[in-house]
Amino acid sequence: MKGFWKFFDKLIEVMAALAGAILLFICIAVCYTIGMRFLFTKTTIWIIPATEYALLWIVFLSTTWLLREGGHITTDILFAHLDEKAKHRLGCIMFVLSGVACAVMVYLGTAHLVDCTINRVTDVRAVTVPKSVVFIIIPIGFIFLTMQFFRMAWSRFIDIRTVG
Repeated sequence: MKGFWKFFDKLIEVMAALAGAILLFICIAVCYTIGMRFLFTKTTIWIIPATEYALLWIVFLSTTWLLREGGHITTDILFAHLDEKAKHRLGCIMFVLSGVACAVMVYLGTAHLVDCTINRVTDVRAVTVPKSVVFIIIPIGFIFLTMQFFRMAWSRFIDIRTVG
């Protein structure tokens, strides 16, 4: 099982790096279009929709890595007043509930993706793009989030057993 989690960790690190590369692309593309508009009064019509799609991809490529690193915002008003065992129990419950919520989103995202694919739904703007290409990252991202939440819940469960 350790080999699987090692591969999983490497994969989410690659996904986060890809999100960083996409962010760099967005910065360069926006600077390019601003420069073109300023210098030559011409603009590139595909940059705005590509940037919007890229922002969606950045979120779902990097969220699991951020969760693993503990980078999400937490409110610890309640946690500050609990003993260690209660903290682990509450953490375990919250991670399980979050994992279940993400699993539901995997189902809903997949259903939407299948619907977009079967009905050949496209986003018609400056450039016509199949919505399935844009939205495929949603169930993929939620699969990884679900796994990470359940992994963290299991870790808290083990902590409960060892804290006593």
